[in-house]
Formats: sequence, structure tokens, C-alpha cells
Amino acid sequence: MMATVVRPELLDDIKRYGAFDISACFHCGNCTAVCPLTEETALFPRRLIRLGQIGDRERVLDAPETWLCYHCGECSETCPRQAEPGEYMAALRRYATAHYQPAGFGAWFAKSAGIAVLVTLLVAIVLGAFLIGEHPESGANKWLFQLVPYEVVHNVGIAVFVLTALSVLTGVFGVAKRVVQTTAGVKRGWPELRSAAVETVREIATMRRHREDESEAGKPWHAKPSVVHRLIMYGFLALLVATTLDFIFIALLPLGLTTFWPARIIGTIGGVAMLAGVIVAIVRRIRGTDRDVRHSRFADWWILFFLFVLAVTGFWLEVVVTLKIAGPVQDAILLLHAAMAMELVLLMAFTKLAHVVYRPIALFTHFLRTNSGAAG
Repeated sequence: MMATVVRPELLDDIKRYGAFDISACFHCGNCTAVCPLTEETALFPRRLIRLGQIGDRERVLDAPETWLCYHCGECSETCPRQAEPGEYMAALRRYATAHYQPAGFGAWFAKSAGIAVLVTLLVAIVLGAFLIGEHPESGANKWLFQLVPYEVVHNVGIAVFVLTALSVLTGVFGVAKRVVQTTAGVKRGWPELRSAAVETVREIATMRRHREDESEAGKPWHAKPSVVHRLIMYGFLALLVATTLDFIFIALLPLGLTTFWPARIIGTIGGVAMLAGVIVAIVRRIRGTDRDVRHSRFADWWILFFLFVLAVTGFWLEVVVTLKIAGPVQDAILLLHAAMAMELVLLMAFTKLAHVVYRPIALFTHFLRTNSGAAG
């Protein structure tokens, strides 16, 4: 049995990601008792709080329970010590996201809003220059290549893509290895693996567990976090599908099409859904009255800002393309839209959007353990 390495500074480090009140916890267990998602095979938040307090960093990073929490706020609402266990779970996700990346870049991005803004601007400039470099012969773009050679711009853009892809893959394989280690002793035959995979896909598609952790029956749709989350998720996925279809039927296949209407319709519906969800999410965070959004950090605003700008510029471009309006303003908006879309994907592993990758892995592990009856 391997020895446990204790890091006394772990809890203080986690606090830097937002868990500022967790030292008030005296382990009454109320948070775990009231959590609607707690099961025999997934006990949280108390277990993870304890691991943080004793400095067991490896088990904190290994725990799939970090990603099973949807931050409904029930535990924070009922905590007798106001220790904010829900915020602790959110801080753990930021901490885990930062430390799954070997270069430590994620930690800089998560801890400092200033560094995050600087990195965002730098990556945007590089991507913008890279996109301009795709048409170096254009008269409007010649000024750039008088300052920086085309080859430099192009190679830097490629390098950014490659390094980011390697970082993302490293993070994905790292978290998969860590989380899967928690299934030691769990039966992993084909029936168990297939069942866990099916349940994971079903959960991602329906967010059943997210709906179950809400106590808002009778409230309007815009007051339910799971509905808002689904609008954003389904809208984003629809836009991804529309973009892929456009690429296949307009750019890839020699069909001579300028508009592929199925993609246009899917993209429009997806854009409306995502924009509606983002606007409601922004309003809820500005108000800050609901228990799941009482504490907002820069990472929360960063992702909402990106999605909002992408949706608005996307609709702008749809209108000008339909009406066949051309001009420098439209070119600038197209450049902004394309650069931000690429940046959102490139920086995914360092931001709140990382849960798109890490949560399915944790859910698969959870369902595998649940189906075998293994305790966490």
C-alpha cells in the first residue's frame, strides 16, 4: 500500500480558488445528508472537505465526486456554520482544472483575472492574425505583413493550435487515469462498461441528476438552473452541428452551394436557444439572489461573455450574409466571431468549459461503481 503524502498547505491553496469559508466546517455531515445527489457510492461534499483539510492532494484530484456536483446550493443554504460547502465544491473544480494541466498554465488562468484577460487578448491577437494570414493577398491585410512576415504569423498560429491540443489531451488522459484508479476492485466486464456508457450518455443528454438536485417545482423555466444550462448546452451543440454541416456541404464537397439550408435552420434555432440561456444566466448572476449564483467569479463571467458575443455576432453575420451586405465592418465582425470561436475551443481545458470533458469521465466512473455496488 502506497504511503499518503500530506500537504498541509492544500486547503489554503484551494481557498485561493474560491472556498474562502470552508475552515468553519466542523464535520457535522449536514451537507452530505441534504445533498440530493449523494449515494452510497458517492459521498460528498463532507468527504472531499475532509480530504482537503488533511492535505490529501492526490485523493482530492482523483475523486470523481468533484464533477458529480451541479452546485445546486442546497448544502450551503442549510450549513449551520455558513461554511459554504457548495462553493468549496466549485473551488475544487477550479483547482482540479488548473492542476490537470502539467504546465501550470491553468492555475495562472484560474487564480488571476488580470492574467486571464491578458492571455485572452494575446491568444485573440494571434488567432486574428492567423485568420488574416489565410488571405495574405488582400489589400486590407498587407499592412500586417509589412510589420510581421506572413510565415511568422502562420507558424505562430499553428504552434498555438498544436501546443493547446497537446495540453488538452494531456489533461484528458490525466484525469481519466486518475478517476479510473478509483474503480480498483470494481467489476469491469463488457455488460458493466456498456451500462455505464449508456447511463453516462443519457445523463449528459437529459441532465436528469441536475433536475433532481433542484427544489424549485412550480417556478418558471428561467428560474431553474437545469433548464438554463440545457438551453446553453443544446444551443451550443446545435451550432457545432450546423458549423460542421456547412463545412461538409459547402467547403468540402464540390456541390457549388453557397447556403446549406438545413445547417442554417439548425444554427438559427441553436443560436436562439443559447442566447436565451446566456442572457438568463447573466441576469441571474447580476441579481445574485438565487443560492447557486450568490458568488460569481471571473471564470463565470468569462464564459458567459464569450458565449454572448459569439451568439450576437453570429446573428449579425447571418443577417448580413442573407442580405448580401459587404463592407469593412462586416469583415471585422467576421474576424472577431471566428477568432473568439477558435479561442473558446483552444482555451477550453483551462476554463470552466473544461467540465464538458471531465464530467462525462467522472459520470462514467460513477455509474460503473454504482452498478457494481462499490463504495467510493
